Amino acid sequence: MSFKKYPIFLNLEERKILIVGGGNACLEKLLGLEHTGANIQIISLTYSEEVLDFLKKYPNIRTETRAVTEEDLNNRDIIFLATSDPITNKEYRSLAKNKGILVNSVDDPKNCDFYSSSTVTVGPIQFAISTDGMFAGVSSTLRKLFEEVLPEEDHELLETIFVMRRNLKELLPNQEKRRTVLKEIIQKLNSEYFHKP
Repeated sequence: MSFKKYPIFLNLEERKILIVGGGNACLEKLLGLEHTGANIQIISLTYSEEVLDFLKKYPNIRTETRAVTEEDLNNRDIIFLATSDPITNKEYRSLAKNKGILVNSVDDPKNCDFYSSSTVTVGPIQFAISTDGMFAGVSSTLRKLFEEVLPEEDHELLETIFVMRRNLKELLPNQEKRRTVLKEIIQKLNSEYFHKP
């Protein structure tokens, strides 16, 4: 019997994140962590030009150019093993597990405690897409589809809808009346804006 993963959105503000490796996989994780407010450190023997360019925007991300050690795992909330070496991934995932730390080994599902999802952000809404680490390309394709259906110019509209709902709580304290009005707004959006019956 195979178990399903439980999808969650983590609050990573001020959480201590370690990324091991400085190549494309590291960049992918940095892009996902960019606006989370996490306390990020990267340890790697080498860094790609793309990672170095990204880091220019974020001088608060600490980097060290050296091999990772077991001591580096201490006092971490989450570790991303962004190396291309499955032996290193396995070894450090095992060490982190003994310390009670969650680990994601990039492109190495069998050495993961969790998988990163491909995300689409449209204003206040986030969609998370996962293939359980089996085929990242499918997640990427679905993400592009969502971005086409809900383009960036719609962000303001969605923000307005969320503000409208907050204001309705004050204007219509009665929950049933408020629910009816919100239902009408959604139906109107579906039929006129999103062209759905």
